[in-house]
Amino acid sequence: MAAATDAATGDATKAAATTATTTVLVGVDYSEHSYRALEEAARLAAARFPPAEVVAVHARRPLAPAFVAIGAVAAVMSVESAEQQAMEKLIGEKARQLSAQYKVEVKVEVKDGEAKRVLCDAVGEHGAGLLVVGSHGYGPVLRALLGSVSDHCCRHASCPVMVVKMP
Repeated sequence: MAAATDAATGDATKAAATTATTTVLVGVDYSEHSYRALEEAARLAAARFPPAEVVAVHARRPLAPAFVAIGAVAAVMSVESAEQQAMEKLIGEKARQLSAQYKVEVKVEVKDGEAKRVLCDAVGEHGAGLLVVGSHGYGPVLRALLGSVSDHCCRHASCPVMVVKMP
């Protein structure tokens, strides 16, 4: 009797494991590189992790301290707000297109902060099974000067990271 119960429980556990939703997190910004990463994330989620959801995370950069110091906050914030709204609209449109094309749920989130930290934190918040980021293809000098979100995520994210390069 106990063996039958264990077998039934094991089957139920296997069934639950196969129907669990995998979250694929993807970092997006203004670049074509990030849109390519978003498309790859949707394609991969549909092909390898059904049912899956894709969460596109955009990190909104903080206001530069120089603008705060000179009192230009209102003007800069209105320009940045318009820029952010246009960006969020583009990401939303791309997300809807990919959701329909690949038959996966694609959500968009905007968070304040530095991209590399926002993405690594979002992985934990969502319990993501995979983080997808685009690569701008900078050489070692520019990467050293500007920093690399993909390098940071590869070292610090708590899940596997896929870096997508442009073809």
